[in-house]
Amino acid sequence: MYIHIGEDAMVRMGDIVAIMDAQSLEASQIMERFLKDNDSAIVDLCRNGCKSIIITDFKIYLSPLASATLKKRTEKMSKPIFK
Repeated sequence: MYIHIGEDAMVRMGDIVAIMDAQSLEASQIMERFLKDNDSAIVDLCRNGCKSIIITDFKIYLSPLASATLKKRTEKMSKPIFK
């Protein structure tokens, strides 16, 4: 299954390691360092500000969508269609 993370980007759910709120990263020196060390893997999808960061096995996506919205999308996709 794939999840839309903003703009025209789709990511395979199995590749997602973490979805983080961008505001919480401002206070974390560890995450700042992580982003600096992996600068070449960052894909910026934001035009008017970043709301969340999606870390996958291969890339780090800066998304204009809120982390709560992305969480709801992943939960919706992981529910079985038939019971």
